[in-house]
Amino acid sequence: SDSRLHSMLFWLYGDLSQSKYVQLSISFPLILIVSGIIYVFSRHLNLIVGGEESALQMGVEVEWLKWISFLGISLITGVVVSFSGIIGFVGLIVPHLMRMILGPDHRLLIPASALGGAVFLIAADTLARTIISPSELPVGVITAFLGAPFFIYLLKTRGSQWTQS
Repeated sequence: SDSRLHSMLFWLYGDLSQSKYVQLSISFPLILIVSGIIYVFSRHLNLIVGGEESALQMGVEVEWLKWISFLGISLITGVVVSFSGIIGFVGLIVPHLMRMILGPDHRLLIPASALGGAVFLIAADTLARTIISPSELPVGVITAFLGAPFFIYLLKTRGSQWTQS
């Protein structure tokens, strides 16, 4: 049916208008707990940035921490995507901007990226709902429109740093 196709397309491009309080009651506690666990290890993540060898010498179980971080972030991403659809570039734009503004300290980056991501997504959703009112664009279209140029900027300005390491 047309409404089912419409829902599917909006999920593919990202849509917050279909979110319900039941979904929030499931996802919010999980996101809060997993984010808290990741934040607890923010000092250890700072040590890893200085190099895995030196972090190991400082007592950080690097492989375990990478595994826990990957698992936690994957869990959060899976829950959010299952309810809101695929909204690209939020996880690329916001953490990079926060790192540019605040520096490399994960004790600041983790909460600032979460808050910044929420503000960015609300702004993008508001724009998506009003730009062609009374119709609505999928929020993922707005984030892609903003994120693609930022991604190109990152490739041009930092691309040589990534290929040298």
